[in-house]
Amino acid sequence: MVRRRDRSVAGRVFGLQVLAALLVALVLTVVLAVDARRAVGDDAARVSLAVASTIAADPAVREALQEVDPSARLQPYALAAITAAEVDFVTVMSPEGLRYTHPDPAQIGRPFLGTIAGAVAGGTVTETYTGTLGPSVRAVVPVLDDAGVIGLVAAGVTTREISEDLAPRIPFVIAVGLVVIAVGAIAAALTRRSLRRSTGDLDAEGMRTMVRFYESVLHAVREGVVLTDDRGRVVLYNDEAAELLGIETAGEHPAPREPAELGIDAGIAALLTTGRRVVEESHVAGARVLLLNQESAPGAPSGGGRSPAVMTMRDQSVLQELVGELESVRTVSEALRAQAHEHANTLHTVLSLVEMGRGDEVAGLVGESVRASQGLVDATLVPDEDPVLTAVLLGKAAIASERGAALELDREEGVALPLSPSDTVSLVGNLVDNALEACLRGAPPHRVVVRLDRVHEGVRLAVADSGPGVAPEISERVFDAGVSTKTDAGPGHGLGLAAVRGIVERAGGVVAFRPGRPTTVDVILPEARS
Repeated sequence: MVRRRDRSVAGRVFGLQVLAALLVALVLTVVLAVDARRAVGDDAARVSLAVASTIAADPAVREALQEVDPSARLQPYALAAITAAEVDFVTVMSPEGLRYTHPDPAQIGRPFLGTIAGAVAGGTVTETYTGTLGPSVRAVVPVLDDAGVIGLVAAGVTTREISEDLAPRIPFVIAVGLVVIAVGAIAAALTRRSLRRSTGDLDAEGMRTMVRFYESVLHAVREGVVLTDDRGRVVLYNDEAAELLGIETAGEHPAPREPAELGIDAGIAALLTTGRRVVEESHVAGARVLLLNQESAPGAPSGGGRSPAVMTMRDQSVLQELVGELESVRTVSEALRAQAHEHANTLHTVLSLVEMGRGDEVAGLVGESVRASQGLVDATLVPDEDPVLTAVLLGKAAIASERGAALELDREEGVALPLSPSDTVSLVGNLVDNALEACLRGAPPHRVVVRLDRVHEGVRLAVADSGPGVAPEISERVFDAGVSTKTDAGPGHGLGLAAVRGIVERAGGVVAFRPGRPTTVDVILPEARS
């Protein structure tokens, strides 16, 4: 048997709203009908009491009750009162309840059917009672003189007459009910249309499945994802974003919160609040350098404000291993190119000297070249050698030599950087590259000195250059992402020192510029525990 397709969410809401409108209309119709009937009954009771009270106060009635045959004068009087007051009966009776008048003359002299005790005591009685004319709303009042109660007057309207008075009000009650149904149906149709635009033809199970898929994707991606609403509040973020931003993990249904309340770094919090479009922009969050992207959600913003937005983030330190490997390859490549160029020049010179028969000069030239290279090799290859550091410095030395600068190493025996190979390449490479570029902007001789020694806080790596130094206006911000010591720096610069700070802080160390000249960057790292 083919299973009936579940109704969509929009269809279910439409059906529920129409049903609710029908129920409201039904209840309202019943309430209005009951209220109308009560109102007509109240009107009948007031009319009956007014008619009975007027007749009881008439002196002619009191005089007729004192005659031997009260019916002779009161029967015509009562019939005329029925016609004039538009009631169904007027009955004048003795204090004992014997009728003197009645619309049916055959009932004269018989007991009145109804309650008269209250009227006999001098009060009034209003009730609904079934008499000779059928159910009726009636009022009974006493006829008083100096001697007390000398008779009773009853006036009433039958329920048949009340129903006839109620009939003209029924169309209004029905019309109100139909209006309520129509308004409810229109509202349900508009709601269905709005929901259909948002949910399509998905049923409840489809919506649940889609939400589960979205949540799975949100928490499975290896990028941080943060969603903000049109007020710049964070409404959702995944576990990766919580780790990268250093904030608490979101609950199952987190309430919207301001970025500052979550403890997000001020720069990133400002981006989340404004919703500004961001493409591959670097920002610092604690000890991490994050690469951010932010896009507004499609559609016009609600209320004239900003649109909801989605921010994704990646930890640049995760890329440092790839960057380190690339830097190693680039360094070796440039070193080989520089050495090949230098050796080619040397070989041409040697060949020319040989052709000229100048053997002594050939020996001196070759010896000087060997001593210069061997000096740096001897300085780097200490007993506890660090092959990664050695490779980086040898490559940088070749590049420096080609660019007309000298790279010197002063290394304490037995000291090594307590970093991973990729972090070593990134840290030393960025510091030496910055120092080399800085020294080339200064007056000759161009010189970079790298010192590695042990201090009481741990291991110190100091990189000094003969350059012009750091401008005072950026000295406090030089380790921030996007801040560069180059005056002509363009997009993509100002990340080297930020990456250095991230590596050092992750290792539990500190990095800072040393006051005075030459320009020196001190990196102090805690020694690795054996």
